[in-house]
Amino acid sequence: MKTNRDRILEECLRVFLSMNYERASISRLSEACGLSRMGIHHYYPDKLSIFRAVADRYIFEAQAPESKFDTAEGSLADFIDRYLEGIRRTMAQLVVRCDTGEERGGEPVAPNLRYFHLLIQTRLYYPGAEEKFRRLLDRTRALWLDAVERAARSGELAEGCDVRRTADAFHQIHFGLSFEEGFFKGLDLEALRGQYHYLYELIRRRET
Repeated sequence: MKTNRDRILEECLRVFLSMNYERASISRLSEACGLSRMGIHHYYPDKLSIFRAVADRYIFEAQAPESKFDTAEGSLADFIDRYLEGIRRTMAQLVVRCDTGEERGGEPVAPNLRYFHLLIQTRLYYPGAEEKFRRLLDRTRALWLDAVERAARSGELAEGCDVRRTADAFHQIHFGLSFEEGFFKGLDLEALRGQYHYLYELIRRRET
């Protein structure tokens, strides 16, 4: 069940998706929530507190690997499929929230561009954002490393496979493709699936 804080964060998310942090005044945020300035201050003392709560929920919590993916147990092939499903589920949830319905030049602004904007604003205005982003990426990279190490120990991968570089490659394919396609229509999950399965075929052990 949604609480008042949930509703406030959803409405404030839409504001921060639509405009820069500097322009998103407390008056604008409280108006979006249907509250007075005093009403919104009952929940959050200032604009930065609201912004941090929005970024925590829709970036750092939503993108946390434990929110999207199972453990690295099982085969690497199975983990790839679970990883892709976690991305699909997260994308579906975020697209709904990031679709503000706004247009620029007569064209709708894609939700992924709004989210990309929020990421940049977070990096600029969220105190300690660099370290939080670094920890987030490190946790995802560690999950891949665990999955690849398990696959190597089980004999799923070809002998001589460089475990760490392979884990880094899986990790970087996702974030590299996300960045590249973030300027257009957003991540193409089937393209990512194709890249992952191509890499997997290169490293898997062949039956003799």
